[in-house]
Amino acid sequence: MNNLLILGLDIGGVNTKTALIKFQNSEIEESFSHIEYFPFWEKSIDDIPKMLTMVVSKLEKKSDNKYKLINVDQIAITITAELSDAFQTKREGILTILDALGKVFEIEKLFFINNEGKFIDYKTAKSNYALIAAANWVSTSLFLGHFISQCVLIDAGSTTIDIIPILDSYPVAKGKDDISRMLNHELIYTGGLRATIPSITHVVPYKGELIRISFEKFALVSDIHRILNNISEEEYINDTADNRSKSIDDCYARLARIICMDIDTITKDELDEITQYIYKKQIEIVSEEIQKFTTELIKRIPAFENNLSFIITGLSSNFLAKKSLKKLGYDDIQDYECITKIPDNISSSAFAVAGALYFQLKND
Repeated sequence: MNNLLILGLDIGGVNTKTALIKFQNSEIEESFSHIEYFPFWEKSIDDIPKMLTMVVSKLEKKSDNKYKLINVDQIAITITAELSDAFQTKREGILTILDALGKVFEIEKLFFINNEGKFIDYKTAKSNYALIAAANWVSTSLFLGHFISQCVLIDAGSTTIDIIPILDSYPVAKGKDDISRMLNHELIYTGGLRATIPSITHVVPYKGELIRISFEKFALVSDIHRILNNISEEEYINDTADNRSKSIDDCYARLARIICMDIDTITKDELDEITQYIYKKQIEIVSEEIQKFTTELIKRIPAFENNLSFIITGLSSNFLAKKSLKKLGYDDIQDYECITKIPDNISSSAFAVAGALYFQLKND
């Protein structure tokens, strides 16, 4: 079990992250990753196996066809797409995705992380869908636990932010599912790309006053972070609100509409002021949730009182997670990628689920 080729899949409702990793003696010998924008609500059931086949093909090409699907020893999977409104219920979502996985991959190679920190096989996952729903936070923390025994992991992505305490190398989150994690400030429903502007603030500054904004979906927070250069045009991987380009000028045009104006009637300086205000408000949301989380964590587990260090990962880790931690006065902040030696933060969850499976197989 020391040398394995593992495919990691994090199937989200918007982005499917993939990593193909060659492990040798507990080290990553080679790896290849890919993120595919796949909004489930715009697709049909038949599109899901096509997407899975396509992302595997892209990974094979990135390896110069050195590694093929037939060479993969195990496939580690985490699923969060069941919450997409493409499905009427989470059960329907999980079972639909499991059916698609069964069409593309050898079923005996499929393993799913559950919310108790264990990997289960395809048959078990299908008979108890709730065990694997939205358990991606478990694999990222389990994998990190092999490198550091105590910390708080913050995974700040395009849509949400996970906050996961790790003690004795194991996640000790109070919540297990989305709702309990939100109640305990362990899941924040804001991120670096897909948050709508009204989910962050209902007012913005204009000509010395605060004006209420339109609640139309005229712009997204990705426009804010593109204007601020927090993300590049390539990192703006979601669809724009108006289906126009991701250029700075088009981002400004979308932003102008949130107060029912356009780029002919409002200046870029005025739009820059609105941009900075919205960013400040998003940082306030994240900071407030982190502060509530840490307060409750120290009460619940006193071991964290004098040993509170943070590990960050995800697309928006630097401009949302780190910025919020700095605002709260925390300085012990490290990057997940440096500690775990994985090559990128955008696909870290796919690397993590593969790594977590590798160590479980190795230790069994």
